[in-house]
Amino acid sequence: MTPAYRYRRLWFLIGWGMVAAVVVLSLIPLAVDLSHGRDKLAHFAAYGSLSYWFGMLIEGRGRELRIAAAFALLGVALEFLQGLTDYRTFEIADMIANATGAALGWGLAQTRLRNALGWMERLIAAASRGPAGPRRS
Repeated sequence: MTPAYRYRRLWFLIGWGMVAAVVVLSLIPLAVDLSHGRDKLAHFAAYGSLSYWFGMLIEGRGRELRIAAAFALLGVALEFLQGLTDYRTFEIADMIANATGAALGWGLAQTRLRNALGWMERLIAAASRGPAGPRRS
């Protein structure tokens, strides 16, 4: 079951775009300096964002937990795929960062922050009405 969002399709499209970006960026050669543990932070943030985003879109703690677990497993699978390339490396520490991020994202989706998309929709609705003009009685 999903919450009744007006822009539900857009939110899912953005979410699946985030998934595609993580998969592509995990498997292409990158010339970005992510040394000194910054790559672990990137892994943590990426998987935390995915888990949190979809946690806002799907209701039910069990479903949300399965989503977080699926993202953690995606991180494991991508690490194994990276190990098959000659331009990326396999790292267990990256798997741990992915799983930790997914767990944190799930945790955030259990708080009041799970309403962020609802807040965003109300902000969009208010902005689309424009400034309130003078009232006539």
